[in-house]
Order: sequence, then C-alpha cells, then structure tokens
Amino acid sequence: MSEDQNSDSSTSESEVSACSSSFDPMKVLYSRKTKVPVAKAPMFENIYQFDAAQDKNNEIIPVGNSELVQQREEKKIAEKLQKEKEIEEFNKQRFSHYQGLTSVPRKQKAAKNVLTRLGNMEGPLAALKDCVDRRIRIQVVTRHASGVRGVLHATLVAFDKQWNLALSDVLEVWKRKGVKKRKIPPAMGTPVPRGTAASIFPVPVVTETPLGGGVWECTRHLPQLLVRGEHVVLVNIVER
Repeated sequence: MSEDQNSDSSTSESEVSACSSSFDPMKVLYSRKTKVPVAKAPMFENIYQFDAAQDKNNEIIPVGNSELVQQREEKKIAEKLQKEKEIEEFNKQRFSHYQGLTSVPRKQKAAKNVLTRLGNMEGPLAALKDCVDRRIRIQVVTRHASGVRGVLHATLVAFDKQWNLALSDVLEVWKRKGVKKRKIPPAMGTPVPRGTAASIFPVPVVTETPLGGGVWECTRHLPQLLVRGEHVVLVNIVER
C-alpha cells in the first residue's frame, strides 16, 4: 500500500470537512476525500483579495472569470467616452455666443525714426525743420570742456530733440594757441610719414592764420559732419 493510501485510510470524514470542528487543513491538501462545500465558490489569489471582495464597491473579480473582466473593461471605456462627449457638449454651449465673432487684425505701427519725427517738430525745433526743407545755411557755435571752441557754417540735413545735428558742406573755424615746438606724444609711437594718411583717406586740409599774440585761426572744409547736442552752444540761421 502506498503512502497516499495510508494517509487517506487514517483520515476521517470530520477532518476533511470544512464544517467540522476537527477540520485539519494539512490533511485536506493531501487527501482525496476532500469535498468542496460549495462547488461554484469564487477563487481568489490571496486572502487580501477575498477581504476586499466582501466590499460591494470593490471591483475585484475572482480567478477564472475572464468574461466579467472583459465586461468591466468595456464598461470603463463606455463611461470614459460618455464623459468626453459630455465635456465636449458643455464646451460647445459655453462658447456658442463667441462663434459669430471674428478677430480684428491689429494695426501695424508705423516705423518711427529721426526722419519721420521731423514733421511733428514744434517750437524752436520747427525753425530747424524749416532749414532742412529749404536748405538754408546755419551757423553753429560749438564748445569744448572749458569754453567756446569755434563756429560751423553748414547746411542742416537732419536733427533730433537732443540737438544732435547732421551737417553737410561744413566750413569749420576755430582758434588755438600757438606752440613753440610741436611734440608727438609717446603713445603715438613712430609718426606717420607725410602724405601716407591722405593716401588711405582724404584728410581735410587745415589752413592756419596768425592773429597775433600767439593765437592762430584754423579753418577747414568738411563734406559731412555729425555734431553731438552736448557740444552745441548756439544755432543761428544765416540765410532767410
């Protein structure tokens, strides 16, 4: 007789009956006399799933019920689609009164620069605007760090509210004190040979006239010149 048959012969009906007080779970596992009280009882993978299944709101399904699992998934998909449809319908009703409206294109701002602002000048700047339009010659008194430097006779081309002036056909006249011996600063290095700078870029010729007392009057002609407003002392209209 085999070992299994010996175990079955020594096992009583009360020990393998789940309703008996002398129920022995170890003998139930190895005995052939074991009978399930409820043949269609659901099966769970562990005790936690069994406890959770007692809650009616829980969706844990016993093992072997693939049809119920599929039905549950189809139900979830249907609920999700229904919810999305409700949200879409709600948004349509919410924004329905905006459907007839059309967006108005923004007006593009006109470009603003010195030339476009000249037409709106008022006050003293309006007189300069008249000089630009009529090509009137003006006289500009300039200054340096310690006083008046000289005078510019020129035609005004453009200007701005900071009194920066763009001039053409400029005749510059200024005064300086004469020096006994001109020296080249050490930082300048070797002096440029005479005529070399003129071959690279035309250097305006400066005419010097002695006025006496060690003072020289310098004159030079410039085709174009830009004067910063902080150097302007006075602007006088020569021609009318």
